[in-house]
Amino acid sequence: MKIAPYRERLRVLLILYFFSEEYTEPLEPTLARVFYSEVKIQKVDFLLRYPSYLCFELLRLHQETGVPSGADVQQIVSTVFAKGEPELRTDEMKRFFYGAYQDLDDIIGFLKSVGLVEFRKQTSMGLKDIRKAYFLTQDGIQRIERGLVNVPSASWYFERCQLIKRYFADASGTQLKNRQYAIEEYRETPLGDYIQDIEAMVRTEYFTLFNTQL
Repeated sequence: MKIAPYRERLRVLLILYFFSEEYTEPLEPTLARVFYSEVKIQKVDFLLRYPSYLCFELLRLHQETGVPSGADVQQIVSTVFAKGEPELRTDEMKRFFYGAYQDLDDIIGFLKSVGLVEFRKQTSMGLKDIRKAYFLTQDGIQRIERGLVNVPSASWYFERCQLIKRYFADASGTQLKNRQYAIEEYRETPLGDYIQDIEAMVRTEYFTLFNTQL
């Protein structure tokens, strides 16, 4: 399944924008924010690309913590399904050794080429541990906040990133990965195959919790 490059770039750019932290280094005034976890990029991207899985995670989070509230999770999930997002918004991802995966090299390369991000690999003294650092530039922030935010076709991505951040901002990439692996349909997808949707499972879980059909 070929995904439109502009959607890939938009999703990754907004993930970096919403989930990064402020970066203040006097020697690098062109850099505004930094994000360190490729794993979290992949796992948040998965939630953007599979509305059914996001709904299932919200239902599960409600059962575990009470947040979102019953009223809030009903409103979110029912709206997602009323808009037909499981059919219209799903961009399939393949399962690899560490779960859902999208090669980011070309995406980051493009975003860097147009001055929106910078990318570095940081290695330990023993050259064993590699930490990838993704930076949003000052120009990138301005182009998002003064231009991209006003593009109607991008509004859904802004709203969905805000929703994911509201409930999963504090979760690490590994924690999100473990939550996704706990779902049998995800975990049992053969390596190299597209991860199957779980729309029917969400409908069943929603009815069990609220005695209402989606």
